[in-house]
Amino acid sequence: MASTFIPGDLPDEQLAQVLGQTLAGLYTGPARLPARPGGRQAALAALKDYSGKDYVGRNELRGHVSRLSMYLRHGMLSIVEVAEHARARMRGRDLSEFLRQLTWREFFLLVLAQDGAKVLGNLEEPKYRARWTDALPDDVREARTGLPCADAWITRLVQEGWMHNHERLWFAAYLVHWRKIDWRAGYRFFREHLLDGDIASNALSWQWVASTFSAKPYFMNQANVEKYSAGRWCNTCTVQCPFRGEYESIEGQLFGGPVNPTPAPPRGNDRRGGRR
Repeated sequence: MASTFIPGDLPDEQLAQVLGQTLAGLYTGPARLPARPGGRQAALAALKDYSGKDYVGRNELRGHVSRLSMYLRHGMLSIVEVAEHARARMRGRDLSEFLRQLTWREFFLLVLAQDGAKVLGNLEEPKYRARWTDALPDDVREARTGLPCADAWITRLVQEGWMHNHERLWFAAYLVHWRKIDWRAGYRFFREHLLDGDIASNALSWQWVASTFSAKPYFMNQANVEKYSAGRWCNTCTVQCPFRGEYESIEGQLFGGPVNPTPAPPRGNDRRGGRR
């Protein structure tokens, strides 16, 4: 393959076009610059600016997360220097929770190193009688499901190349359990758009929701979405919410009753189970 020289001083208004032409065939949709600047200097600036304050509340959509995952994904920051920054700037539960999330990232990478391409298939059998279809529906891809929350999650993903971690869990549960779509279709959709979508964290997080890499499937209810989004969509929703109800009722609807985990060799991931 012939090399292509791209000047380092191109202005932003030309950079997208030049990169788009150079990388033609390797992406879908129009060529555009990411919502966040890339590169080592931008990564170091983002790390320096991150205080970690209130990270313990990271499940809420109103801030708290670091937005450093893109830089970790592309090697612009190392996990060691991010951990060192956290130890220098953060304290108490903010620090312990932040380091725990970094540990999950490292754990997923170790699983990928051990299992390789196997992570792109079910590592374990689903913990319920799952019947999934393979294709991603057009209404999901085009953010016209009719659910304000789901359409907002998809729109953010496509436009910004990012989605809050809690939104990722909600969307994955919606797609796999409510829409009965194979988690691998969701994995590919995320890989297509996420700026931080690496193979390990992406595939294994989807499998954790689907219960092919966890003791039970993850799912949420309407009260959970409303609580952690501060009612962002629930207050204006005009359609019947499929997530409404108590957990026990929804569990029966989705899985035919309580899910009884089947024994599996311990991988260290079961501690992450439970409802949020």
